[in-house]
Amino acid sequence: MKTCVLERSEVAAFFERVLKGHEVVAPVEKEEGFYVFAPVRKAEEVVLDYVTTLLPPKKAFFPQRQTLFRFRLGGDLPEMEPVIDGRPLALAGVHPCDLAGIRMLDWVFARDHPDEHYLAKRRATTIIGVDCHPDEHCFCAAVGTAAPGEGFDLFLTPVEEGYLVSVGTAKGGALLEACAGARGATPADLAAAGEWQREKREKVSRGFETEIYNLPLAFQRGVGSPVWEKVAGPCLSCGTCNLVCPSCFCFDVEDVMDLDGAGGARERVWDGCQLSEFARVAGGGNFRGKVSQRLRHRFYRKYEYLMTLYGAAFCTGCGRCGRSCPVDINVVDTINALVMDDQKEGEAHVSIA
Repeated sequence: MKTCVLERSEVAAFFERVLKGHEVVAPVEKEEGFYVFAPVRKAEEVVLDYVTTLLPPKKAFFPQRQTLFRFRLGGDLPEMEPVIDGRPLALAGVHPCDLAGIRMLDWVFARDHPDEHYLAKRRATTIIGVDCHPDEHCFCAAVGTAAPGEGFDLFLTPVEEGYLVSVGTAKGGALLEACAGARGATPADLAAAGEWQREKREKVSRGFETEIYNLPLAFQRGVGSPVWEKVAGPCLSCGTCNLVCPSCFCFDVEDVMDLDGAGGARERVWDGCQLSEFARVAGGGNFRGKVSQRLRHRFYRKYEYLMTLYGAAFCTGCGRCGRSCPVDINVVDTINALVMDDQKEGEAHVSIA
């Protein structure tokens, strides 16, 4: 992987050049201390030194509300026209945990029935990642997403002079050459970037009481654990944890009619398994009518069902769900409570034997 250094004084000029050829979406400060991914028009708006954003960057490829096709009524059959958005986009300031979330969505939307709406946006996007500043909610090291891995075109790691730039793809290399005169990285630059990443991992203090690969079995044994009722007690079923999650991908589909009634659009909108109506079916039945059932389902999706299929936890460790939860439910404490309950059950069976 090619590496070079972008001097701190050249960062703004780099993004100004990117802006000339792309729509750029990057972290911006919405309110003091609160950041969101949003379109930027000037390089000064781009924030690279931040802890997290309110929503993950998945909305660049999987918007909260997205038109799938438009239709007109009349005649024997309605006329339908798909809406595919493949405009060039540069998505900048993406942290390693959010890169992992994008890789998970790539897997979801490309595996069995490729989703051209997602894939067209994804193919047209250049991703510029940046390393991050963990806080007390982050647990990326526990799920293996502390390092950038794959899925970026360029990745910036802070060093004293500016940023060590790792080139992940030919598209990223071409963008760097076209937009900035970065110098080659020296061994000292590589060592400084390695030290940054080492210090970052040390700041991630939250983790599980067992190795990550043990969790699917613990979950299989923990379906009836009292942990679910206890943790779900204060849960409001607000769905915030679904909405802020980089790897949640559930959606609903709505037909929205034009005012003249002669046509409209089919749209998909984000949905969430924690909402009370999510599993409701015709006739009023609800497969997960209890709060504890919905909360348990969400954890099983991340650490048993999809983890078994995907080969890794379907959670990025970004901590957004814990930061956003109005009643302070968080992943690490819940899983550790389940692990401890599972270990007690195992000890009890051994003592009986």
